[in-house]
Amino acid sequence: MSESMPDNGAVFYSLKKVLEKKGYDIKVIFAPSWIRAKMNAVKDPKIDGLAPVRTIENTDQFVFTKLFYKSAWLIVERKDHPIVWSKVSDLAKYTAGNIQGVELRDGIKELVESGKMKVENVASPLNNFLKVATKRVDFAFSDELVFRFTMGTEPELRPYQGVLQLNPKPIVIDSYGIALKKSEDAKAIVKHIELHEGDFAKYTEEYLTSLLPKKP
Repeated sequence: MSESMPDNGAVFYSLKKVLEKKGYDIKVIFAPSWIRAKMNAVKDPKIDGLAPVRTIENTDQFVFTKLFYKSAWLIVERKDHPIVWSKVSDLAKYTAGNIQGVELRDGIKELVESGKMKVENVASPLNNFLKVATKRVDFAFSDELVFRFTMGTEPELRPYQGVLQLNPKPIVIDSYGIALKKSEDAKAIVKHIELHEGDFAKYTEEYLTSLLPKKP
């Protein structure tokens, strides 16, 4: 998801398609980090919801869908430098890339905060993957959809199509849902989203297919 992407990215394209079935439209407001997004959603009365959420919190203000959408948080590596690891602590010896504002997952976060692991933050997935490709970091954190989209649409990454790959072992499998401010409509919308939870994967793939170059 990004302000610069059509329909603000696959997340909001899918959410918009699902909500259209119930006669709703959405306006998306971005924040510089996920922490800031959560703070804004709590404090700003003009904000009706928060997406995508990984944790159930602030239940006095929000109602939540199930955390139904699964996405693996993975390592982007060079094919000639595969990362061999068993447990998260094995990654401490490496320097990793991450996108500014994206929360580090449990295990990695503790390694970084304790000074055992170095993470270099960049502004975009393009810069994140370029740092791996040009050997400025050992690997980068990403999910499969971001990797597929970025590798398929960024001209600067074309020389590295055969250089970068996803490590098959996920760091964590994240589960995502939607949070809505409590209101008369909120529970009905949550129920509607959950009834159509299977459509999110379909619309995400539809979104990616529409943007990625057609194979010859």
